[in-house]
Amino acid sequence: MELKTWMMRPLAGTVRRRSGWLFAVALMLLLGGCASLFDGGTQRRGVSSSVVDYLYPPGQKFEPASEGAIPQVRLPARVGLVFVPSHNDPVGVSAAEQAALLEKVRETFRAQPFIERIEVIPNGYLRPRGGFDNLEQVARMYGVDLVALVSYDQIIRTDQNAASLLYWTLVGAYTIHGNSNQVNTFVDTSVFDVASRTLLFRAPGTDQRDAGSTAVRVDEIQVRLAGEGFAAAMAGMTANLDKAIVDFSTRVREEGQVKLVDRRSGGEWRRGGGGSTQWWELALLLGAAGLLLRRR
Repeated sequence: MELKTWMMRPLAGTVRRRSGWLFAVALMLLLGGCASLFDGGTQRRGVSSSVVDYLYPPGQKFEPASEGAIPQVRLPARVGLVFVPSHNDPVGVSAAEQAALLEKVRETFRAQPFIERIEVIPNGYLRPRGGFDNLEQVARMYGVDLVALVSYDQIIRTDQNAASLLYWTLVGAYTIHGNSNQVNTFVDTSVFDVASRTLLFRAPGTDQRDAGSTAVRVDEIQVRLAGEGFAAAMAGMTANLDKAIVDFSTRVREEGQVKLVDRRSGGEWRRGGGGSTQWWELALLLGAAGLLLRRR
């Protein structure tokens, strides 16, 4: 009996070891199945609206309306401001927030002396890939000569780091920051003279931000980062818009690629408007008249 017991001991140990391995494998498979609820490796998605896709749909070639002629821009300008249409809205930004961001861009234009009025146009009036024909229709509808098209690209990326192994516990999915989330946002405003189909100037804005998150809060963090990034990119673009306007004025004077025409008189545009005498010229005339009166 003792011999039999002694001989059975190695066998029992082997069974226990094998049972332990089987239990470990089963546990790994079970936990791996739970982890697969959250596991996606690297996930990448993006939303965008493209000026090129809108103005030049497939099959349409670049054909400026006044080829070979110097474009004439009438001032003070009437400007339309609109987001380029897209099948996907930017993440984390509601329609109301988009309108509020456009209002900030509108204020930048409104501060310029050569702007008569600026209209915020609902992007529903622009057809996806509508081309310049669609843009001209909308410009006539709103009575504007220039249209500022605001486009965007937004890339959202999520990577699982080493801590994601702890997702194998359900509690870890709620407590462990095993996801690295990164959002890159690019916003661009391109200002076109509709009649000549000429790009006058453009202003970009970019933003990049990232944050860690637990598995169950990935979507929440992504939406927050995307919304903040879009607003920051719009703010950067608005700041660059001031510089782009100044650079455009300099290029017009030095290069003469665009002719600025007074809307009312049809003559050459002057900062004072209407082709009239500017303030410093008027001051000189009044000074000269005063001297003549004193001498008399």
